[in-house]
Amino acid sequence: MAKYTLIKRFNTSALISLLACSSSCLFGSSYVAVSNFTSQTDNWGGGAPSTLSTIDAISAGNSYLRKEININGDQTLQNRMVVRRPVNSNAIENDPWLGDFIAKEIQRVELDFNNWSTDEPVYLRLALSNVTNPMISSGTWWVSTTYSTFAPESGWGSASFNIIEEEMRRVGDFNGGFGLDSFSETMSDIKGFRFISSSSGYSALGDQFSGSIGIDNVRLISAIPEPSTTAIIMGLLSTLSLSRRRRA
Repeated sequence: MAKYTLIKRFNTSALISLLACSSSCLFGSSYVAVSNFTSQTDNWGGGAPSTLSTIDAISAGNSYLRKEININGDQTLQNRMVVRRPVNSNAIENDPWLGDFIAKEIQRVELDFNNWSTDEPVYLRLALSNVTNPMISSGTWWVSTTYSTFAPESGWGSASFNIIEEEMRRVGDFNGGFGLDSFSETMSDIKGFRFISSSSGYSALGDQFSGSIGIDNVRLISAIPEPSTTAIIMGLLSTLSLSRRRRA
């Protein structure tokens, strides 16, 4: 009898452990979009020209997005450390990285980054807006208050930005004007998505910069669970309930 009771307790404990593990999946996260640059730039660009490269990659032969940025770049702001989504209206409409972040329940964005500059750090931040470009004065830009510092010749490292109002601030556009849209209003219609280097965090333009940078494994992350995960949770709950009824 004691042995049978021990088995029942073990089964219940195992179910509880499985339930806890699966619950973390249910309330965890999933990828909405991923750019790993295996064969194309995936519409990331902006500022200086972007190319695919395997030089000094995270692992041998693994391609990533590389930019050679010249601080003496021309008036098209090629001297800024900016990596952004496209501004073409046809591309924006079907771009998985843009759109209604509220409906998609977007939580954060993650990426791998490298700074090969010999003397300039990168203060990497996330900038989001309901317009494509800070030159446009009709929208509102939000920039992350948190940032990841990549020292000169940093090597590869990771950065993560939570897309929540508490960790972002409204910033001015190119002309110094501030948009009037609330955080939720802006996030429900994202058309501008960019990674910038900004020491102050009060602009979406990006600081002037000279050197090479690389990005890889960019991930847009949502809280929406997979349907299969929900089914697993419900099955475990039913099994646990049945086990308790039998014990009673």
